[in-house]
Amino acid sequence: MSKYLFFFKDSKPFVKLLMLICIFMVCTSFVSYLIFFIPMSQLMGQIISQFIMFGASALIWGLVFEGSAYSFIELKRKGFVFYLLSSISLVLFVIPFIDGIGVFNDSWHFNGDEVFRSMENQAKLSMARLLSDKSFTGLLLNIFTLALLPAITEELFFRAAMQKTFVNLVKNQFLGIFLTSIIFSLAHFQLFSFLPRVFLGLFLGYLYTYSKNLIIPIIFHFINNSIVVVAYFLFINKVIDIDFNQVGAIYNPILFTISIIVIGIFFYIGYKKQRKNVSL
Repeated sequence: MSKYLFFFKDSKPFVKLLMLICIFMVCTSFVSYLIFFIPMSQLMGQIISQFIMFGASALIWGLVFEGSAYSFIELKRKGFVFYLLSSISLVLFVIPFIDGIGVFNDSWHFNGDEVFRSMENQAKLSMARLLSDKSFTGLLLNIFTLALLPAITEELFFRAAMQKTFVNLVKNQFLGIFLTSIIFSLAHFQLFSFLPRVFLGLFLGYLYTYSKNLIIPIIFHFINNSIVVVAYFLFINKVIDIDFNQVGAIYNPILFTISIIVIGIFFYIGYKKQRKNVSL
């Protein structure tokens, strides 16, 4: 029975990657039918989508193609505290950089861009409806649904499963992380915030590569999304006057430059530590 269940464990990386995408598409179709035929709130639909599309897809793929639903997840303990502190500080320092890239991305214009802008506006309106609850209970539910759950399921899918397979396929660490980051961004279906998500994907990818512990990018992802949720909660409750979720709300050339310097230092330290570990 065991040999039959894990028959595809020794498949080539290309086959594993292709099947990961296929499993994701099947799970996505299942979720679409589920939401269509069973009346549910937008919040519940979001929770089910995250669990099945990303979480279940990765676990099913792991069971069939890695021999276990979880053995492909790296959870190395060495250097955990260093990378934990790095991820917490990095997520704060990258915000001006991401916002600056967002300003550039949002300035794109081309024939037919109205269709894509309309799609993006619809996505933003949908997100605003989810975040419109002004109660503290609503805030906690939104942090769980839009920050914690995506952080766990998306990192499980994109970093633990897809990125590892991509790196094995192309035999190049940067290219594997970069390609995964592109797909990570495309999966959100928002063209005018495409570049910021690619860079976020790169940060998440290298945090996982350097730390070899999935908890590190999960924490980065969770804090990043939580900032969005909490900032909007404070805005709609008139605690703050600026909607920090608007593109360019915190863009400043000086902060942008400082952000680039800090990011550069992080990558330099991470690269040196990785080279040192390899040489040992």
